[in-house]
Amino acid sequence: MSLSEELLALFGKNVTHDAQGINARMHFFGSVPANENSHSRQIEPAALRPKVVALVSINGGVGRSTLVTALSSGLQRHGESVVALDLDPQNALLHHFGVSSSSPGIGRTSLAHGQWAPLQQPGFAGCQVLPFGTVDIEQQHSLERWLKHEPQWLARRLASMGLTERQTVIIDTPAGNNVYFHQALSVADVVLVVVQADAACLGTLGNLDVLLAPHLECERPPAVHVVVNQVDESSAFSLDMLEALKQRLGKAPLEVNRDMKINEALAFATDPLDNVARRLVSDDFNQICQLLKAPKRQA
Repeated sequence: MSLSEELLALFGKNVTHDAQGINARMHFFGSVPANENSHSRQIEPAALRPKVVALVSINGGVGRSTLVTALSSGLQRHGESVVALDLDPQNALLHHFGVSSSSPGIGRTSLAHGQWAPLQQPGFAGCQVLPFGTVDIEQQHSLERWLKHEPQWLARRLASMGLTERQTVIIDTPAGNNVYFHQALSVADVVLVVVQADAACLGTLGNLDVLLAPHLECERPPAVHVVVNQVDESSAFSLDMLEALKQRLGKAPLEVNRDMKINEALAFATDPLDNVARRLVSDDFNQICQLLKAPKRQA
């Protein structure tokens, strides 16, 4: 038995897929139970004019914020008009883009019933950045209680910004099952599930299936793609884990190779795509950007 098969067996994963295509709309994932307590889509298609891309994960530290930064720059370089929205109280995008911390951000502004549009700051390659901003524990809890009882909160916020169908909103979310995850999924046209080629991510795919299921069963389900980030082609173990993920998903995921230039850009708050034009990781980002440029599916 190969290492990939042993890992799949260890985590009890069944890689048998539905030959009749009953769950084809769920893309990479198998049959999962619905969660009646999760938010469902209750918004009109016309209310969401821009394309919305949500990056999500169960595991922390997989590089979601870095990918949001690189893809925002990449899509902008491809001629798109991008707004990078930080929906994570950790406020990481502010540091990735090196934008001002003096803005109150969407967290405090939302609690004060203020507008988001004036909070936008210029990011890399001409994209716009909407930081979450700093909030204290009481403010964060107040906002999360609000979001829990208002499933259309994010949809209304985006609609109020006057964004057009020529724009793309890329959303960074916190890891795991939380109100921000479900708010982002309720408006997303495309979901990028970010994982790494390791046992932790392989073992939590089942949990992610459950969280995604209600959103994939709605009238206008998002397209879901798995992105395996920081693939180390010099590591036999990394490649074995990548193969195990492919078997679990039943389809080859998108891949982003490990590149220290990306980490250096994060350390100095510079555009991660400035120094990777002739590197393998540049092709990886270009592939994902081409995918995201595809026309938004109509209802």
